[in-house]
Amino acid sequence: MHGDIALREILHREPLECLLREAAQLRDQGHGGVVSYSRKVFVPLTRLCRNVCHYCTFATSPRALDAPFLTPEEVLEIAQAGERAGCHEVLFTLGDKPEFRYAIAREYLNHFGYSSTIAYLAAMCELVLAKTSLLPHANPGVMTRAELAMLRAVSASQGIMLETSSERLCNAGQVHHGSPDKVPAARLETIRLAGELQVPFTSGILIGIGETREERIDSLLALRALHAEYGHLQEVIVQNFRAK
Repeated sequence: MHGDIALREILHREPLECLLREAAQLRDQGHGGVVSYSRKVFVPLTRLCRNVCHYCTFATSPRALDAPFLTPEEVLEIAQAGERAGCHEVLFTLGDKPEFRYAIAREYLNHFGYSSTIAYLAAMCELVLAKTSLLPHANPGVMTRAELAMLRAVSASQGIMLETSSERLCNAGQVHHGSPDKVPAARLETIRLAGELQVPFTSGILIGIGETREERIDSLLALRALHAEYGHLQEVIVQNFRAK
């Protein structure tokens, strides 16, 4: 705890140039000059979402789509195209729990015998594993322990962007107002549960959505604390926001 307090003070006080220099030294000590990456193909399983984040350009309304979800055939077509292009992973992107907001999403899932969007996602991960050489990565938002365990059986890794640990940004007039899945405590709990289940996990923060520098630091330290306890964070993304 005392170490985090001291680190927070340093990060808040030191000029950016000094922090960049120190970060570069730590990077070089740990990894040298090698930059590793894994080619992946994106599969937007659904662009419907129950949240109303005021910066999002991914989520849309049912009237803007031909169908609420990609079909298994469409999922496999995208995955196989990625495989031919030399990809190793399939990154499933999707909105949070659209069946809670849209009747058309509920009807699709019910028609094909799925209890939830995450159950459908698990089936699509299993399909990719069975029909291609690619490894699924699932990023469906806030999850329960049971949902994390379900996806663990059919994916190589999972993830959820913390985005921010600031509850202030959920207040009226802020970017996460009216978005139940963006409550920081819910997202941190998902990351914690993933740690308990030893799920290889990706997370990160957003920059430029109204947060302060102190809130950015607090968000990174929250991720650091979870990784220190469970050791499951394989990647922490710092993603800048730009209005489109």
